[in-house]
Amino acid sequence: MDEFRTSREKFKERFFMHMFEGCSVSSSLSGVAMKKSANLRRLKYMTYYRNYYHLIRQRYRKKLSAVFLRERATRARNLSLTYNKYYQRFRQDYHSKFLSLFSRARRAAKNRHLPILRLNLFRIEKGKEEWFDDEGYPKTSRNARGRFVNPWSISSSTPPFLKFLLWRKERLFDLNSPASLRQPNSLEERNLYLPTLEGSSTLHRYTTRNSPVHFKWIGHSTCLVEMRSNHDAKDEKSYRILTDPVFSDHAAPIQSGVPRMIPPACSIDNIGQLDAVVISHDHYDHLDVKSLREIEEKNLLGESGKYFVPLGHKRYLHQECGIHEDRIIEMEWWQSDSSLTKNKSKLKVTCAPAQHWCSRTPFDRNVRLWCSWAFQVDAYSPSESALNSLYSPISSFYFAGDTGFPESFPLHEQIGDRLGPFDLCAIPIGAYSPEWFMKESHCNPEDSIKMHKALRSRFSVGIHWGTWALADEPYFEPPLLMKKAAERDGLRMGRDVFVLRHGESVSIPNKTDVVDENSSIVSPHPILHMNN
Repeated sequence: MDEFRTSREKFKERFFMHMFEGCSVSSSLSGVAMKKSANLRRLKYMTYYRNYYHLIRQRYRKKLSAVFLRERATRARNLSLTYNKYYQRFRQDYHSKFLSLFSRARRAAKNRHLPILRLNLFRIEKGKEEWFDDEGYPKTSRNARGRFVNPWSISSSTPPFLKFLLWRKERLFDLNSPASLRQPNSLEERNLYLPTLEGSSTLHRYTTRNSPVHFKWIGHSTCLVEMRSNHDAKDEKSYRILTDPVFSDHAAPIQSGVPRMIPPACSIDNIGQLDAVVISHDHYDHLDVKSLREIEEKNLLGESGKYFVPLGHKRYLHQECGIHEDRIIEMEWWQSDSSLTKNKSKLKVTCAPAQHWCSRTPFDRNVRLWCSWAFQVDAYSPSESALNSLYSPISSFYFAGDTGFPESFPLHEQIGDRLGPFDLCAIPIGAYSPEWFMKESHCNPEDSIKMHKALRSRFSVGIHWGTWALADEPYFEPPLLMKKAAERDGLRMGRDVFVLRHGESVSIPNKTDVVDENSSIVSPHPILHMNN
C-alpha cells in the first residue's frame, strides 16, 4: 500500500507541474485574461483528477491490501520453511563443527596472546582429586576462575550460551510443543486441572497419630513444612520451615517477565511464625527479594529464627533484602547446623550437594553456591536404649531444591547413605523439556522416581511444576509421566509418591502406624484423570 500510494502521489505531482508549465506559457502570451482562464482550467483538472484518484483508491484499496498481505504471508512461510531446513541441518552438525570451531578459536587466542575473549565458557575442565574426599564424596569446589562447579560434571555447572540461544529459538517457533499447552488456556481449565485449596492462617494439625512431618505445597518450590519436635503426640510444638519463598507474580528481574500461572496458595500474612527459611540457589524462581523483604518486615522468624543459605548468598541477602548478617547462616556442602532448639529437641540442618548452577545477571555466573537441604529432628530420649546417645531422631525431611539427576555419578545415593533415610522428600518433576538443554539442570519425572529410591525415602512429593511455564513441556505432563514411571518401578501413585494441589497439605504416617496397603495418603490429583 505504501508503494501504491507513493506512486499515485508522484503521478499527481507530475501532472500538476505540467499544468503549471502550461499556465506560465499562456500567461506570457495573453496577459492577465489568459492567466485567469488558465487558473480556472487548472482548478477544473485538479478537481477532476483528485476526485478520480480518491475514487480509484477507495474502490481497490481492500483488494490491494488483501493481495499484499497474501503475498507477504507466502514469502514469510517460504522463508520459515527454508530457515527450519537449514536450522535442522545446523543442529545435526553442531557438536562436530562448532566444537571444533571453538577449539581452533581457543588455540588461536592462546598462541596470539589475545585479551580475554570469554572463550573459557566453553572449556570443559577435568575433575580434580582434591574436589572429592577420601570416601569419594564431592566437596564444595571452585574452578580456576574461582567459580563454583559440580565436581562430577563440570559442563553441567556451565551450560553453553549457544545452547540457550538455540532453545530460545525453538521456543519462539514452537518446535518442541505449542505455547497453548504450556499453561491453561482459560480460567475454567485452570480451576479444573490446577485447583488451589485456600487454607487457614495456620496448618491443619496432624491427622495421623505421631505424624513426623506435615507438608503443605504453596507452589513451585515454596513449601511449608512442620516437623514434630517431641515423642509425645499430644505436644503440638513443631519446627516450622519455609523453603524457597517466592510470592511474586513474575519470576524475573522485572515484574513483566515470566508470569505466574497459579497464584500462591496463601499470602505471607497467613504463613504464621517460622523457625527457619532455606534458600537452595539464587535463580529468580527460588530467591525472591521482594518476598524475603516482606518476611523480614513482618518479623515472621522472631528472635530465634534463622535464614539458611549456601555460600555466597549471605552478603547478597544482607545488601538486597536488609537482613542482618547475624540472622543468616551460610553453609557449604555437607556442613550441618544444630543451633535451633525447641522442647528438649534440636533441628539439624545439613547443606547437601545438588547438580545445578547459579546466576542472577550475565556477570555473576556461579559466584554463589547451590545446594539441597536435609532436616532431622533429634529429640531427647531418657530410655535405656539411648544411654549412649541422649538424642534420637524422630523425623526427617529432604528438600531437593532444583537439581538434575547425574547418570554417571551416584550423587543421590551418597546423600541417602550419609543423611538418610528420610520420612519425606520434596523432589522436582518439572521444567525438563527440551531434554538436550534441560537434562543437566533439571530432572524429569522418571529421574524423580530414581531419586526417590536412591534417597531411601519412605514418601516423596513432586514439586517444581504447574506454577510457571519455565520450559516447553505441557503443564499437565509431569504428574502423568510420574505416575507411569512409578507404576513401572512397582510404586503406587498417591501412596509412595504423589503430587498435591496448590495449597494442599499432607501428614506423613509414622513408622509405627498401621496403614492399609491399598489406601492412599492423598486424594488423586485432577490431572491424573485427564484423557490423553
